[in-house]
Amino acid sequence: MNWLDAQSACALLGVKAQTLYAYVSRHKIRARTDPNDSRHSLYAKHDIEGLLRKMRRPRARADVARAAIRWGDPVLTTAISEVRDGTLWVRERAIEDCAEQMTFEQMAAVLFDTDEVTCPALQDNPVGASSFVRAMKGLARDVEAAPPMQGQSPAQIAAQAGRRLSVITGACVGNTGSGPLHDRIAAVWGAGARGADTIRRCLVLLSDHELNPSTFAVRVCASTGASLPAALLAGMATLSGPRHGGVADLTGAALRATRDGRLATFLDDNAHQAPYAYGFGHQLYPAGDPRAAHLLARLPQSSPARQAVISASSHLGLPPNIDAALAAVSTHFNWPADAATTLFSIGRTAGWVAHAIEQVSSGEMIRPRARYRSG
Repeated sequence: MNWLDAQSACALLGVKAQTLYAYVSRHKIRARTDPNDSRHSLYAKHDIEGLLRKMRRPRARADVARAAIRWGDPVLTTAISEVRDGTLWVRERAIEDCAEQMTFEQMAAVLFDTDEVTCPALQDNPVGASSFVRAMKGLARDVEAAPPMQGQSPAQIAAQAGRRLSVITGACVGNTGSGPLHDRIAAVWGAGARGADTIRRCLVLLSDHELNPSTFAVRVCASTGASLPAALLAGMATLSGPRHGGVADLTGAALRATRDGRLATFLDDNAHQAPYAYGFGHQLYPAGDPRAAHLLARLPQSSPARQAVISASSHLGLPPNIDAALAAVSTHFNWPADAATTLFSIGRTAGWVAHAIEQVSSGEMIRPRARYRSG
């Protein structure tokens, strides 16, 4: 079989490197390490030529739409974020840089395209068995009195966001007082200064991620003109699924099994699951999730949690994603068992608000068509 270097493969396909990597991650093009230089990869010419033949064939509109909605080409235009060149860019800022420099409230202001976001102190937080349930209850309380977003300006919607972030934080963590949200969470968890800074970084890194399922759900709801808490409730309900925000639970189990020398047993028990379901590999980051790398670098090399990630990654032949990193930092700092899902829920709310604002401002309603299949 003939193999091409990245430059030749991109030239043949007429695409940029990140698109080539995406084809590899979707198993459309095989890749292998260059035997003469382990830092580079080679790409199967046969696969590239086959892909080109398929691309040149006319495709029905329905086929294009069906492919796009499953890790395919963008289905919505957004000025908020995109994965490009191996990293996540938010308003043209690399997410790693944001995590180094910003508080979560500052990140939210960037996302909302506003000057400042203030999160008021709230009391009377809802009770429930899980952080997802408590967060949904908190949002549901606000739905009745909240006005529809239809007809509101971006500034008017953004002005409501600080309260929603406090609602989610209080619901997930409990009564948290005032101050930056990462400090409020750290105080409840007894996290200390380094733990608080890591919480801050987690929230920023999780604040948005293109059109993931929960964000898409928010945009669908917002496109109807619904209220902001209603749209956020749609996102939280979607995030609660075991294949989205719930991945953290299985990821924690994978790391514990690795640490205890039971990884093989864990993999056998979860053979029906793709590694993505427990924190390894990511369609959008074939070379590795930069958010995970940023968080794992916060842990000492000797940390058992970090070593468990490295060991599992080596065994699977896949780099860790953000879920594995969240599980690792939560374990290392001895945060509560639901810390990873809590941070995911709070952090992603900021991105949801931004996408709700953008969707309402577009004036468009999201309404795909169905393709009927008999039988």
